[in-house]
Amino acid sequence: MKIKVKLVSMPGHQPTGFDEFGNGVLALENPTTVVALLEQLRLSKLETHMVLINGDTVPPSEHHSHLLSDGDEAAIFPPMEGGNGS
Repeated sequence: MKIKVKLVSMPGHQPTGFDEFGNGVLALENPTTVVALLEQLRLSKLETHMVLINGDTVPPSEHHSHLLSDGDEAAIFPPMEGGNGS
């Protein structure tokens, strides 16, 4: 199965197959969970703050059980940093 993935504001370089804006399409085994997707992308829990599948938040407690489907769209966000408190 194939899913679209958007890596939003990820630090460092983009994984192979992703454009400079963090967009890519991955071929995954069926069935695949969110945690398996993150492992394939080599993203740790510390690098992944929020995951949206088709616009809906998948909480970390469901990453092991949430199954992905062909054509799904995933958006992955890192923890946010910055701000000066002003």
